[in-house]
Amino acid sequence: MSWTIARLGSRFTLLFEPYQQRVMHSALGRFLDQPLDLMVGMIEPDGTRRVLPFTQEPNASPLHNAEQFERPNSITYRGYSETYGLRFEFNVHSVFYPQDERLCLMPAFYLEMRVNPAPKVRWHKPAGPTPDKVKLFIRLRRPDTEINACYHGEGDARQSCIDLAYRNRVSPKHPFPTDLDSPAHESDREVQVHERIVSLNPECELWDDENGLTCELPVTEGGSGIKWRLVWATHVAEPVLDINPGKPGDGETVPAPFRYNSYWANLDEVLEEAFATRDDHLALSRRFEKLIEQAPLTPAQYHLLAQSFHSWLANTFWCQYDGGAPKPEDWFSVWEGSCFYHSTLDVEYNVSLVYLSLWPQLLALQFDQWSNHGHAHEKSGGRFLSHDLGQGAHITGQAYPHHMPVEENANYLLLLHAYTHWTGDRTPAHKHKALVADLVRYLLWTDRDQSGFPSEGVANTIDDASPAVQFGNKQTYLAVKRVAALRSAAALLTMTGDEDLALHCEDTVKTDLRKIEAAAWLGDHYAVCVDASAAGVTDAWTGKPLPYDTLPGWDGYSIYTANGQLLPMLVGAPPLLDEDRLKKDLVNAIRENLTRYGCGHTSSEVENVWVSQNIWRDHLTRYLGLASGLPSSHYWDMQVMSNTHNQSLGFVDTYINNYLCHYPRGIVSIGYLLAGPRLVIDRLSPGGAYITVDPDRGRPQRWPLLALADWKAGKIPVCVVDDQGNVTIEGKIDPIVIQGADADSAAANAGLIG
Repeated sequence: MSWTIARLGSRFTLLFEPYQQRVMHSALGRFLDQPLDLMVGMIEPDGTRRVLPFTQEPNASPLHNAEQFERPNSITYRGYSETYGLRFEFNVHSVFYPQDERLCLMPAFYLEMRVNPAPKVRWHKPAGPTPDKVKLFIRLRRPDTEINACYHGEGDARQSCIDLAYRNRVSPKHPFPTDLDSPAHESDREVQVHERIVSLNPECELWDDENGLTCELPVTEGGSGIKWRLVWATHVAEPVLDINPGKPGDGETVPAPFRYNSYWANLDEVLEEAFATRDDHLALSRRFEKLIEQAPLTPAQYHLLAQSFHSWLANTFWCQYDGGAPKPEDWFSVWEGSCFYHSTLDVEYNVSLVYLSLWPQLLALQFDQWSNHGHAHEKSGGRFLSHDLGQGAHITGQAYPHHMPVEENANYLLLLHAYTHWTGDRTPAHKHKALVADLVRYLLWTDRDQSGFPSEGVANTIDDASPAVQFGNKQTYLAVKRVAALRSAAALLTMTGDEDLALHCEDTVKTDLRKIEAAAWLGDHYAVCVDASAAGVTDAWTGKPLPYDTLPGWDGYSIYTANGQLLPMLVGAPPLLDEDRLKKDLVNAIRENLTRYGCGHTSSEVENVWVSQNIWRDHLTRYLGLASGLPSSHYWDMQVMSNTHNQSLGFVDTYINNYLCHYPRGIVSIGYLLAGPRLVIDRLSPGGAYITVDPDRGRPQRWPLLALADWKAGKIPVCVVDDQGNVTIEGKIDPIVIQGADADSAAANAGLIG
C-alpha cells in the first residue's frame, strides 16, 4: 500500500506509491511534489535487473513477492529473486527522538540495502546457484530536475553521490479540480532545492550508463551487518512561508525560512553532520521505535500509529521569522492535510495527544500563535478565536469560510488547561489570562435563553454532517463541550487570580449540567440537539434558512456527546455528565452508528465516518473503564482500502463523502499508549503532583509512559503488568499511584510513605 515517510518541521517527504510504480517526492512535501522514478534493486548473475515497484523502467523486472514492513520511524521493502535464491531489502529511516530538536529537524533520510540468501522461495526451482556477490543499484529520474551522478571530494575522502537540483513551488495544489485549492492570492513562487544521495560505502561506484550508483555486496546471512549505507539529504535556504506575526490585517507579512537553517546553512553542512551523527541518531531513533513495538498494541493499532505519525510529520512546519526581537522567533504550525489550513484549532485539539505524549513545547508555541487570531465580540465583551491561522504558504488570518466560535473557544480552553496541569508549566496560562477571560465571557453569553445550551456561534467543524449536527441550535455536543471548557477555565482563572469570573464559571457549570441532563437525555442516549425546530436556523455555508421545519436526526445517537471530556480526564477531572448515562450513550451509539469502517457521526448518517473521532471516542471509553469502543481493525481497513490500487490518500480521516486525506489528525492514535495504562497526570494537584495508572490486569503488558520520560537522560518509565496481574513501574522517575493497589502500596507509590 502507499506509505509516507517524513521529517519533522522540514517538509522533506517521500510518498511511496507501489501501484503507480513511483515515489511522490519533494523538499516541500505532499501537494508540492513531483513523481520520482526510483529504480532500486539488484542485478542477477545473468544480468537481469530486479527492482522494487517504484519504477516504470522497461528494462527491469519486478522482484518477486514484494512486501513492506513499517515501524514508527522507518519502512523496509523486501523482494525476492526466485531465480537465484536471493532476498533483497531496502530500508528508509527517518530518525526521530522526542525533544531532540537537532536530530529531528535534520532534513535527511538514512537508507540501507542488503542482500541475503533465500534457498526456498515458494516452490520455484532456481535457475542457478545462489551467488556469493551481487551488485545493487539506485537510480532516480524526476521531471524538471537536474540529476547527476558524480564524485565529491578527493582521495580517501571521495564519495559517490547523486546530486539533484530543482525549483519547488511553495503554493500547494490538488491533483484534481476541487473547490478547496489554495486561495487566489497564492502565487507560483518557487524556491531553489538542492538534494544529494551519498554512499557511505567506499566501494560504491558511479553507474555511468544510468546516471546512478552501484555497489557490489557479498550475499550474507541476515544479521551480518553488511549493508550498503546511504544518506539522502535536502536543503532549502529561501523562505517557504509568509507570516503576519501580529493580529491579522495589521502590518506586512514577513518571510519565514525553515528553522533548520539556523543549524545548517547549506546542503554540505547537513550531510557533514548526518554522516558524523548517523550511528548515534539511529540508536536513539530505534530505541524510540522499540518502546512502541513492545507495547501491547493490536496489529491494527500499531499500523495506525506508524502511518498516522508520518502523516502528522509530513504536515508540520517549523520555521523562524524576524518578529522584531533580538533573535529570530520560532513558528510551528501544522497543515490540515488536503485542506492546507495552518494549525486548525479543532484539528490540533485532537492532535494534542502527540504533544502531551512527546513534545509539549510544540503545543505551547501554538498557544501564542492562536492568541493573535482572536476577534472582538462587542455584545459579550469577549472574544472568539479563528478556526485556522491561514492557508497554503500564507499565515494571514482565517481562510476557512465561516467561524466556529463556541467550539474553537472551548477547544483552546480545554487544551490550555490540559497542557498546564499535565506539564505543570503555568507560563502560557498567565501569559494569556486576558484571552482566557475574554473567551469565557463569549461562552457565557452564547446561552441566550439560560437553557444550558448555546444558541449563538454554534456552527462547528463537523462540516460534512447534517444540519442538526453541524449548525443546529442547542447541540448537546457543544453544550457539554462548553461546560467542560468553563470548568477548565475556572481552574485557569483561579490560578491567575480572577476569582470572581472563576466562581461565575463554576456556578454556570453546576446549573447548566442539570439543564443538559434534563433536556437531552432520551432514555438510552443523549439527543443530538434539543431544539428540533429548523426555524431560524441558517445554513453556515450559504447563509440561507433551511427548507424544512424540523431538523432530521435531531434525536439520533451521536459519537460526539462526550467529546469535550477526554482532555480533562487525562488530568484527573471526573466526568461531567451522569456516568451511568454517559456509558450507556457511548455503548448504544456504537451499536446504532456502526459501519464497516467505524461509526458515522450519528445514527442518521452512518456513512459519514471520521476515523480520528472514533479513536478519540474509544480512548474516552477506556478512561471510563469500559472495554475498548471498537476494534481498531475497522479503521485500519479504511486506510488499506484508501491506499491500494488507484488510491493513494495517506492517512485518510473520512470516508467517501469527504476528502480529508494525507491528514494529521490520525495521530490521535498515539492515545492508545495513554488509554491502555489509563495514565493520568496532574502536576498542579493541591497535594503535589498526582500521577496514576490503572491498566487492565488480564494479560502481561508493558506500557511505555512516554509523557513521563526524561528523554535527554534516556529514562523512560514503563508500566508493567505481570502474568499474575501485578502492576509495577520500571524506571520510575515520578511518584506514581497504581490504582487498585492496596492503600499502603498506593501511598508508597505516591511517595507518601516509605
